[in-house]
This record gives sequence, C-alpha cells and structure tokens, in this order.
Amino acid sequence: MPSRSSLPLLAAPLALQVFGVPMITVQGHEARLPLKRAAALLAYLAFNAGPVPRTHLATVLWPDADEATGRTRLRRLVYTIEEAVGERVISPDDDCLALVPQRLETDALRFMDFARRAIALATLDEDALAEAGRWVVRARQPLMHGVAFGSGVFDDWLQATSIECERLLARLLERMIDELGRRNDVAQALDLAEVLISLDVYREPSYVLLMQLHARHGHTAGVEAAYTRCADLLRAEFGIKPGPQTETAYLKLTEDLKQLWSHRIERPSVCFAESSSGIVAYTIVGTGEQTMVVCPGFVSQIEIGMEYSPFRAFVEALGVYFRVILFDRRGIGLSERTGATSTPAAMAADILAILGHAGVQRTWLFGSSEGGLAAMRLAVDHPERVQGLCLFGSLARGSAAPDYPWALSAAAFDVWLERLIAAWGGPVGIETFAPSAHDDPALRAWWARIVRHGASPGALKTIFDGLRDADLRADLGRIGVPTLVMHRRGDRAVRFGAGEHLAQKIPGAVWHPLEGTDHFWWCGNSAPVVEAILNFAAR
Repeated sequence: MPSRSSLPLLAAPLALQVFGVPMITVQGHEARLPLKRAAALLAYLAFNAGPVPRTHLATVLWPDADEATGRTRLRRLVYTIEEAVGERVISPDDDCLALVPQRLETDALRFMDFARRAIALATLDEDALAEAGRWVVRARQPLMHGVAFGSGVFDDWLQATSIECERLLARLLERMIDELGRRNDVAQALDLAEVLISLDVYREPSYVLLMQLHARHGHTAGVEAAYTRCADLLRAEFGIKPGPQTETAYLKLTEDLKQLWSHRIERPSVCFAESSSGIVAYTIVGTGEQTMVVCPGFVSQIEIGMEYSPFRAFVEALGVYFRVILFDRRGIGLSERTGATSTPAAMAADILAILGHAGVQRTWLFGSSEGGLAAMRLAVDHPERVQGLCLFGSLARGSAAPDYPWALSAAAFDVWLERLIAAWGGPVGIETFAPSAHDDPALRAWWARIVRHGASPGALKTIFDGLRDADLRADLGRIGVPTLVMHRRGDRAVRFGAGEHLAQKIPGAVWHPLEGTDHFWWCGNSAPVVEAILNFAAR
C-alpha cells in the first residue's frame, strides 16, 4: 500500500486532515492553525450537518468559562482561523455557526462516505481496491492526534467519532479481504487480516475471518494457529475461552478441511512394518523410479507432517524423482511406543524393516540431524541396501569431546533437554530449529501439534539420551557409498563445523555448504536443498 506522503490531497480549496495530527491545506499548501481548539472547532462543525449554537460550541471548547467569556473566545477563534486560511470558512446563522458550504472537505468524512459505498458494492474492481488501500493507510491513524484541552464534552464526541471510523474501517477491511480471498490473492488478504486484528486484538470475528481465509486455501495449520492465538489472548487477558460462535466456526472449518484433504490432496496411506523390536509406521509419497527414505530428526508424526505446506512441497518435489518413504521411528509418532530404544542402530533396524515390508532392495537415504546418524549406521552395516547418502545438518557425535568441539557438552546437553521437556506441548525449540520463521503462527501451531502427537516427555528423554551418547566417528571411514553432505552456515542446532567434519572424514563425500540459519530442511530457502539432492542422485 502507498505511504501517507503518496496519498492525493483532498480536492476542495480548503482541506482539513483529522486523521493523525490535524492539518489544514489551502489550495494544496499547508496553513498553520496555531491553536488546538481551531482544529477542534473546524472538525466539530464538519461532522455536524447543520448550524451549531454558539453557546454549545463555547461550552465544548471552554467548559470552565462562563457564557460571556466563552462566546468572546469563540468569536476570536473564528477570526484566528479565517486569518490563517485567508478567507471566510465559518458563517454565522442567527445565534449559530456553520461551515461555509462546499468550502472545506475533511478526510475522515470522505473516508466514511467511501467506506459505506464500498461495503455495499457486490464487487470491488482494481480501482476501488486501490483507493480502499489508500484509505486504510490513512484511517489507521488516530483521529485528531494530540488534540486535548480538558473538555469532557469534546473528548466524548471525539471518542464516539473514532469508534464510528474504526467500525467502518473494520467493515471495509472485511470487504477487501473477502474480495482478495475470492481472487486467490492470499498474501495481501492475510496482510489485511492482520491489520483488522490489530484494530482490536480481542475481537473474535476477526480471528474467525482469518481462520476462514486459511481454510479457503486449505491451510490446516493456519486455521489452528488463528484459533490458538485468539484463545491464548482471551485466556491471558480475561481468563475466558473463545465464545460459542468462534468455537463452532473453528470445529466446522477443521472438519471441512479434513474432507478437503481427502478430495484435493492425496493423503498417503500409512503402512506398518513389523520388526523383532516392534511396529514401525511409514508412508510412501511420489512416483519416482528410485526410492529415498527420509530419516527423521528427534520427533515426527507422518500424518500431521504432510499437513504443513512447506514440508509437503519439499517431499512432493523429491517425489517427482523418488518414491519417498517417510516414517516414525519406534518410540514416536504412529510407531510402537513401548520399550523403544533410541540409537542409530535402532533406527537403522527400523529402516531395514520398512525396506523388507515395502519390497525395496536398495534405497537412497536422506538423513537430517540425528537421522543422519542412522543413515550412516545403515550404510556402514548394510552397504548393499544403500544406494547413496544425502546428509543435511547432521553430525558424527551427539555431545562434545576434546577432539570434537562442534556439539554441546554432556552437561549442557542435559540442561537443554530439561528446558525442552519443561516446554513440551508447545512449539519447543522453534527459535533454534527455524529462526527465520519462528514467529510464523502457522509454523508454530503445526510444530506444537507434531510435538504433542509425536512423543511424550519421557520418550523425548529416551531419544535425546541416545543422541547424547551416539558416536560414529570411528566408522566414518568405512562409508563406501556416494555421499552428499549439506549444512547451512548459520545452523543453530548443529554447528556448521560438524558438517565440515563429516565431509572431510567420509571417503569421497561431496561437500555442499548452504546459506541460511534454519535447521529444519523445509524452512528458509529449501529449493537449493532439493536441487542439490536431485543433481547428486542423477550423477
């Protein structure tokens, strides 16, 4: 939207701006109004359609003065205004005052007239949307900013007028959002929805509209994020939950999205492979000729994972070339929870069970974070089953050693784990794992769902105990399959040096450093990750 400075001046010879700091222009040039009451008098007369009694105006502007003094001051104020603008703008009408007809235009009145007409239109064309956007910029400013002189009557009038302007602004925003939503202009519609919410962060219909926007475009995580945000604010401020209408809208939209998923998006079916240590859940996405198993990080839930569009887009991009296997290791997600251990060897055993169940003889392995440890373990122990490794943000050892400085010390690792467990159920660690998008409501809501449904706090401790004690450094030289090592330079979860170490120690490894700070491979600029994998596999 354009800035204030780019907005056109009002068309009348005299134009009064009351949005923001009051200002009057004469033939397009600013004229100074030396007194706050001068702007107040012009605005008060502009918003009253007919003549206003002098006695009433004197009371509004000088509530503590007697009638004679107030009327004298009013007369002098009129002279001051007309001297500032260089012409007569206020005319007497018996014992009343009124603005000279068609001499003064006021931005707020023009906005209110435009908003009422735009709200009533069945369709907003490009010109109407553009003009609405300009008015939104202007009308978001406070009315008569800085004008106060101890008059309760004027303050009450100003508050009532401000409320009416905000009401029309909210309705205009809703109309624009609806129009943009129908045009599939999601980004701008979402921006305006945030503007609408900023007018009153406790107004529930604004969050319902935001949920409807996300639902219209199939964004399940966005719907949940909008509802959670509303619920959290109401609980924190008033100790209440959203009202029945908001609750009903949320439940209906989430149910509708489930149906949408089944019709518009091919939801992968979940398969279960049985190993000697328990059941492993997996799913297959894509139609490529080769197979790639994605070895997950510390927590996953394969059904919820595919509901987040950046994650799904990454997997589907790989699915053009591969049959992509996603799985939940034993102990998390949809896989066996009881009696699970969390070591690279245990996850490697899970992958072997999946390959046997799916009838796959050889596969590529994409190992992210500690999933890379399992991928490397399988490549060492069963190279005949591994076509190649693609490691991302991975490491050879879970905790620091005198000759391995690229990880937390065991003591620091345990402190970090305690913090994660204490915050479990929310978007834990998101600032570390996805700093570029950590304040994105959709990502936070989706990640919180993964966390809640993926593992219990007890399972988390088991997972991280296994990671802390893992050490594959002695086996790196035994990896004989083609290996691509990718690592983002600013990764906050696994240090860049850990990736360099892998590339140096794995025979023939291709080192591919990447820009960025996100540990999650689907966050930030993920296109170079997909491109590197596809290019490497096609060699």
